[in-house]
Amino acid sequence: MPSPRAPLLNTTLRWFMLGMILANIARNMVFTLLAVYLAELGANAAQIGLVFSAASIVPLALQIFGGWLSDTIGRLRMIAIASVCASFGYLGFVLAPTWQWMMLALALEYISGSVVGPSFSAFIAEQSSQESRARVFSIAQSLYMIVGVVGPPLGGFLAQQYNFKVMLTAAFGLYTCASLLRVWMARASQFNTAGAIGAVTLVSFRN
Repeated sequence: MPSPRAPLLNTTLRWFMLGMILANIARNMVFTLLAVYLAELGANAAQIGLVFSAASIVPLALQIFGGWLSDTIGRLRMIAIASVCASFGYLGFVLAPTWQWMMLALALEYISGSVVGPSFSAFIAEQSSQESRARVFSIAQSLYMIVGVVGPPLGGFLAQQYNFKVMLTAAFGLYTCASLLRVWMARASQFNTAGAIGAVTLVSFRN
């Protein structure tokens, strides 16, 4: 009798992808309508462009740094730290009284993309076999497309039916759930594949 075939997504990847789904539904809810909300806060077209441009300095500065930290302290630990930082960004979306404060909140949210992006692909590669790696990545990309379909209309419905604050609060709740899940995974021994924490030094960064 042939042995049952192992699932493409192991238990670790299933939990990991759940966190990704929650986080990216929240992100798609917010970013589809963020320019509209900035305009509601009084920003003109030039100021809306300035908000996104200024906040984009964060990933420009942190992308390589985030990849190095991911290699040094481990993928899950780095994703958890970045997600907690981004959660404060989502809280900032809810509390920001002006579009200028939204710029700071957006910069905090961009920390997640700067660090989670490199760690995400590397973690999937490490958790998949060579024979099934392309299929695992295709599943991950398909899930990205699904959250891109779910997030915008959900955010639009909440903003239209209630108001932007309700929509942003719902997105904050979803992202916080994703962050708690990622922190749990980073702390749980069954998911900890990073081994010993490397030395976070200038020498290790240069190497």
